[in-house]
Amino acid sequence: MTLSVTGKNLTIEDLVKVAREGEKVELHPDALERIRRCRAFLEQRLAAREIMYGTNTGIGEFSEVVLNDEQVKQFQRFLVYNHAAGIGEPRAVEAEDSRRHRRQVLR
Repeated sequence: MTLSVTGKNLTIEDLVKVAREGEKVELHPDALERIRRCRAFLEQRLAAREIMYGTNTGIGEFSEVVLNDEQVKQFQRFLVYNHAAGIGEPRAVEAEDSRRHRRQVLR
């Protein structure tokens, strides 16, 4: 069976199925449409050169720094990489797979 994530229906039991039992996950068409609408909204604002914190500006102490188009692409990629990093000793593969699957579903 495949878990269809809508953004409104996720349960702890669903996370257990994904993380421990390897259940497949897909985004529900309604969720995909919401993502597409949000992406279009952001792209329109970026094209209009509107300043949006953390999208085309730095963050924290760099929030006043407005990024150019190439910097926006690099910054957004950096944010994804930054949030995927960890510290400390590597975990066992099974434990890490379980954690990774839970994080992916929650996002």
